[in-house]
Amino acid sequence: MLARIIRQTSLGVTTGPWLTYAEAARYCGWTVAYLRNLVSAGQIPVYGRPRVRRFRPDMLDLFLSDPDAAMRRFRSERNQHGS
Repeated sequence: MLARIIRQTSLGVTTGPWLTYAEAARYCGWTVAYLRNLVSAGQIPVYGRPRVRRFRPDMLDLFLSDPDAAMRRFRSERNQHGS
């Protein structure tokens, strides 16, 4: 089940399964710089093109509890979708 995140934007409240760098860092209790380092090293599941990166809360939850399992699942999903 994909978690839904409610966040306040300048246009009001939105819901969605994707988190920005700032939202993901706050969700995990890290700094944005630390999260960027993990992404650069290929150590955390991240989606999208380089300047449009997004994070899924369910994958962040898995990463926080078992980083190796999260990366295995991420790579498996990526291979299934041909990306």
